[in-house]
Amino acid sequence: MSSEKITVSAEDIDLAVHVLAPAEIPAKKQPSPIPVWAKACLWLLVPVLPLLCAISVILRIAFRTQPPRTRYALVSLLATLLTVSSLLALVAGVAIYSLVPLPPMVNSGLPDLDQRTGFPSLSSAVTLSSAEVSTQLKPLVVVVSPVARFWGREAASPALGAGMLLEAGPDGYLFATANHVVNETASPARGSAPHVMVAMEGGLWSRADVVATCRSNDMALLWVERHSGAAAFAQPIGKPQDGEPIFVIGHPEGLKYTLSSGIISGLHQDVLQISAAISPGNSGGPVYDGHGALLGVVSSKFDRNNDANAENLGFAKSAELLRNPSLWSFYGNGRQRLEQYLKDLQANQKM
Repeated sequence: MSSEKITVSAEDIDLAVHVLAPAEIPAKKQPSPIPVWAKACLWLLVPVLPLLCAISVILRIAFRTQPPRTRYALVSLLATLLTVSSLLALVAGVAIYSLVPLPPMVNSGLPDLDQRTGFPSLSSAVTLSSAEVSTQLKPLVVVVSPVARFWGREAASPALGAGMLLEAGPDGYLFATANHVVNETASPARGSAPHVMVAMEGGLWSRADVVATCRSNDMALLWVERHSGAAAFAQPIGKPQDGEPIFVIGHPEGLKYTLSSGIISGLHQDVLQISAAISPGNSGGPVYDGHGALLGVVSSKFDRNNDANAENLGFAKSAELLRNPSLWSFYGNGRQRLEQYLKDLQANQKM
């Protein structure tokens, strides 16, 4: 029996594969399980994000028993609608914030002072107790903060200092504080007066213009316009005595209107060395004597990081520096404000 050798080439194999392979049948596109009219109605809700969110929750609950293909189509549609709606809401919010004027974050005056019908009579004829100092003098102290900007609006910064009322006149209020608390950026040479934020115990922030600075002695004067009221006040200035009791009011470490007491430990020309406890936040605060007269403005303390054994070493600039306008640099009518205060102070002392 003879056998015949058959040779199969690669071309024959390819031909056989193509002949035997079943013809590809194009897949028929399935219609969307979500009707067109339903999609159109949902797209109309895109501008109203809260309503779209509520309807999305309702539809998710209503479709929980539907086939997986229907649920998947619904979830995809809702995800697209919510994404587009969120982006539109974000763009609209930014546009409104940028174009529509927003209400100010600060007040234009100090209602706590405007509403007063009177001020304490200082210097007191009798020595004040700590409780009387707290009651009578704390309302004369303000919180001072440099200006910070948030989204184009001015507000108080986290940094706090203190200041005290020097005079309440018919036009406004004159305050003293420390120059480093003001943290001002303008200079008298440029003629533009900087400003800071101040607040009373009520907590409402107001804008205060810096009307004078004494950089060499770390002091500054602030001015706030008056809108109502007629009660007058001029803070007396006392002459410091070595060893006399004192009271300091400030906002150490953010603890507003903290009262501490001590003595004048030493006199160093225009600097008072005091033993009263002070911390960051006391800067610019008043140093009063036992009769309510202003003796100094808190400026600094000895840093215990330099010497851990140093305690109760605080320093204040003498309030007598207020009596010498030649030491000061003024903005606008700052000189007139200070001279008017000194004039009223002298008139009160003659009474």
